[in-house]
Amino acid sequence: MNNQIEIYQTDDGASHIDVRFQEDTVWLNRQQLAELFDRDVKTIGKHVNNVFREGELEKAAVVANFATTAADGKTYQTDHYNLDVIISVGYRVKSSQGVKFRQWATRTLRQHLVEGYTLNQQRLMQRGIEMEQALSLLSSTLQNQQMISESGEAVLAVISDYARSWSLLQAYDEQSLSELAAKQADMQPLVFETVLAAVSELKQELMTKGEATALFGQLRGDGLASAIATIEQGFGDELFYPNVASRAANLLYLVIKNHPLADGNKRTGSFLFLWYLRIHQHLLAKPVEKLINDNTLVALALLMAESKPDQKELMIRLVEHFILLKDSG
Repeated sequence: MNNQIEIYQTDDGASHIDVRFQEDTVWLNRQQLAELFDRDVKTIGKHVNNVFREGELEKAAVVANFATTAADGKTYQTDHYNLDVIISVGYRVKSSQGVKFRQWATRTLRQHLVEGYTLNQQRLMQRGIEMEQALSLLSSTLQNQQMISESGEAVLAVISDYARSWSLLQAYDEQSLSELAAKQADMQPLVFETVLAAVSELKQELMTKGEATALFGQLRGDGLASAIATIEQGFGDELFYPNVASRAANLLYLVIKNHPLADGNKRTGSFLFLWYLRIHQHLLAKPVEKLINDNTLVALALLMAESKPDQKELMIRLVEHFILLKDSG
């Protein structure tokens, strides 16, 4: 992204700040930070210094020196701080204005990045940069949004690797992912005894490696049976979860979030998720290993575990969109 200036206006109209967009992020100097957060420059300087002193951010990565024209008309080289620093200072001064600025900045960045991605796609390929790597530009601007929780970085990593379009990423950020309603036939039902047998095999394998104890996979109440029954619900011949993606995503979520086992819920949920997908490989557009690698699976499990209950629908829809189904037509 080339050097561009956008004007940010506070809600009360009292401040108009010229915000520099460069190197795929935004930049403000200390005077601008003071104006944004309605604090004096000395206070802002103290918080900025603490960000670096406490090791929260690496100074070399988030500070740049740009020419600034002062009130006297002269031009000076001044330290500017990127969005990561701006957000950190906003948290420290407990300013609601920081949240509003972050929302504006990421929205404006996304607009610039999407336009730049479209215009510069050929240039990126000529430089030997895969198109998927361009997604990391947007990820770097969202790392402090904590969209899910403190483990939001796992979500960003998954999106960077597997989002198939900018529209998917934007839909996720706006929490507007559409429901995956495709219907697939020839799906094997989840049978409680079969699931238990699969978990037992996993347990024996892990115990042999010294990676699990006797508590691993032990049932805690009827939670696992309830999860399976939930996925198998339907009305007449119509399943409530009509395709492999929706069923696998719900299986992952319910095992991890409902804690039906005494130990190993995340590992078991992840295992059953892959196990179910492999059983239905014939209904997937790509091999399971091409859709979900080890790092992605860990990220998805953390994402589910750390998400809030009211985010269940969003979490499941996000996972659904990572699973490419074979075109029934």
